[in-house]
Amino acid sequence: MKRNYLIITILSAILLIGCSTENNETDVQEILPTDRLNRNNSETDLIAGQFTDSGNIIISETDGNLDVTYETEGDWIILETHLYVGSQEGMPATRRGNPKIGRFPYRTDHVDGVTTFTYSDLYELAINECTWVAAHAVVYNTVTHQEETAWANGDDIPGNSWAMYFEVCNFGGPS
Repeated sequence: MKRNYLIITILSAILLIGCSTENNETDVQEILPTDRLNRNNSETDLIAGQFTDSGNIIISETDGNLDVTYETEGDWIILETHLYVGSQEGMPATRRGNPKIGRFPYRTDHVDGVTTFTYSDLYELAINECTWVAAHAVVYNTVTHQEETAWANGDDIPGNSWAMYFEVCNFGGPS
């Protein structure tokens, strides 16, 4: 019986070793959880009113610094943007953990409405570093005249609101 167990164990080890991938160059996006984006031209949905895709938040890099672009689609325009990039502990929040968007370091009123807006040169992300991004907007639908709060799609921010964040990581490689 012990001999059969030993044979099965050896065969299982050989099978596991033999099934390893031949290509050791794995795309960073493939190994990242869905709540993390690579720093190089990644995007996530801009969700209005908890359920409506009103556009995208696009992460890119210029000279080693992160750029965050808000971009609407369809009949949506942006009236306000609020952005936090940094550690979870550094995000302005209430005692219950809800974000204080009015205290986010990057905020702009877009009185006439815009369809795209970029915050540039925000944060230099070191290799093997990740940072929080909480991107909020007030969006307006020009056809239905519906005004909504919107968040970049990601994980829930602790608290009792539907606010979300995602992480951007720099795992090295070409920029």
